[in-house]
Amino acid sequence: MELKEDQELNQESQEEIPEMTAAEEYLTPDTQGEERDSFIHVELDDLPKQNGNSQQDTASSDNKTFENIFHVIGHNGRFQILLLVIFVLTNINVEMQNVNTVFTLTTPKHRCKLPGLEQDSYNDMAENQAQLVDLYIPKVKDGGYRKCHIMTGVNVTRDITEDSMPEKGTNLTRCTDWVYDKTVMKRNLVSELDLVCDRKVIRSHVNMVLFGGKMAAAFLQGYLSDLFGRRPSLILSCIGMLATAVGSAFVFDPISLLVARFMAGFFATFLYLSIYVLGIEFLTIQQRSLLSIFTRIIFGLCDLYMALMAYVLRDWQYMLLSIAWPAVLAVALCWFMPESPRWLISKNKVEQAEREVQRIAKMNGRSVPHGITQHLKKPDEKRKLTVLQLFAERRLIVRWTILYINWIVICMSTYGLVFYISNMSGNIFMNFAIGGLLDTTVAVCNSFIVNKLSRKYFYFGCSVFSACACILTFVPIVLDAPSWCVVALSLIAKAAMLAAAPLLYTYSAELFPTTHRGIGVGSCSMMSRIGGLLSAYIADLGLYFTGNLASVLPQIVLGTCTILGTLLVLFLPETRGRNLPETVEDIREKPRGNETTTLASNKQTAVA
Repeated sequence: MELKEDQELNQESQEEIPEMTAAEEYLTPDTQGEERDSFIHVELDDLPKQNGNSQQDTASSDNKTFENIFHVIGHNGRFQILLLVIFVLTNINVEMQNVNTVFTLTTPKHRCKLPGLEQDSYNDMAENQAQLVDLYIPKVKDGGYRKCHIMTGVNVTRDITEDSMPEKGTNLTRCTDWVYDKTVMKRNLVSELDLVCDRKVIRSHVNMVLFGGKMAAAFLQGYLSDLFGRRPSLILSCIGMLATAVGSAFVFDPISLLVARFMAGFFATFLYLSIYVLGIEFLTIQQRSLLSIFTRIIFGLCDLYMALMAYVLRDWQYMLLSIAWPAVLAVALCWFMPESPRWLISKNKVEQAEREVQRIAKMNGRSVPHGITQHLKKPDEKRKLTVLQLFAERRLIVRWTILYINWIVICMSTYGLVFYISNMSGNIFMNFAIGGLLDTTVAVCNSFIVNKLSRKYFYFGCSVFSACACILTFVPIVLDAPSWCVVALSLIAKAAMLAAAPLLYTYSAELFPTTHRGIGVGSCSMMSRIGGLLSAYIADLGLYFTGNLASVLPQIVLGTCTILGTLLVLFLPETRGRNLPETVEDIREKPRGNETTTLASNKQTAVA
């Protein structure tokens, strides 16, 4: 009798094993890219068992289960297409608002306007007008005209001829009206608002307040995103970006320009962080590393588009309106984006997380059982989540401080080199387009190798390479080489720096836990704006200093700071192939000796 019962139990056990194995198979990331059946049914009791039953594996089991749920509901379906389209549109908006000042604020050649001569112009001067300019506009050593001074005693009328030329003045006075060269841009903000001579510092202020807005957005977005959710933050930022993109085309004085650029920086960063955190939390481990690389591809293509629009239109208002169209589409589509189930679980909103998971599965043509999120680890309701928990011990303080320093340096160098393009010699449209082409090429190459290399050392290598290219720009000056050598080194440095920037985004997002990811990445972005504030003035250092090396002084400063900051990242742990930490405790529980993962263990983790 007992033997018969044992046989029946053995038969039941053998029947149960295939069912559990099948469930585990569906909850394991498909590393070979094979398509799953459209309708997948998972036994909920099997979900916690996929990584073993020991209590020691509970935390990692819960963590991996969340990753695997996204494989069950589909990771290559209509939802991912929606996410991709919104991601592309929002990033187009962000990039165009960030760098349009390369054209709208480029300083054209100019000189003082001759008083009394209404038809005075920089280009297409009549013969007698050219003679007047030679008489009354002082020249500098290189043969050009002084930009801010005019001789006193000028009294010009339309009836002046060669026989009635006035005598040359003897005293200099600062002028208040200018004429501008219109061969590059027919109209831009510098010529419209006379941002030259004593007012040229306003140009640097405009770029500076852009980062003031970015800093404010980085501070607020993290808290609002973690408090109210990822989706409301995305909708708010899309609407604000649309209003700012259109409004920026109608500024009428320096004050309105400063306000417009502050709001552009605010909503650009608010929008970027909103969609980026959503992307990080909706994608698989393998896809997350490609998110930032894809961002750089978008940015590079945007630069090519903007160079084309600036070249064709050559008018700042038409140009700003021509780059506002992505904001309209983003506003229309962002309402269809679901809330992040990760964020809902971290806020103990399990039922709403269940609805969002079912919604995503339905969009992808998948079927999952109700209650699939019930087993996931929930935050301790008795503990309040605050940003101070990220600085609970010295090891964490050191980690975040190193991240903050690197964000400051990367932002300062990236935007410093971007703004410097308007001060480079040569054709500004060609320089900007070549820079965008290099950025796109580097980003595409990164997409093939980013998952095969260490996050930390790949970022380190790109940053150091960029810094060396920056510092070496003094060599062509010393050797009296052609000016294109400096341009080439600067554009190469910019491309390498822009290859490092998205790696830092991914690296930082993977270091912060889900409960604090919005605040963590937002705080990094906020700190980086200190570098952005400095970059606005570093890029214009050549305008305030004289000497042979004045023109490359910005690159030397940026390269030196980059090397010093990047060396610190060697003390941080590796994240490639690891699951996202869900809580601060997940970071604390990792043994100090196992923080850095080897390439071999990364490969195993990525497949697990």
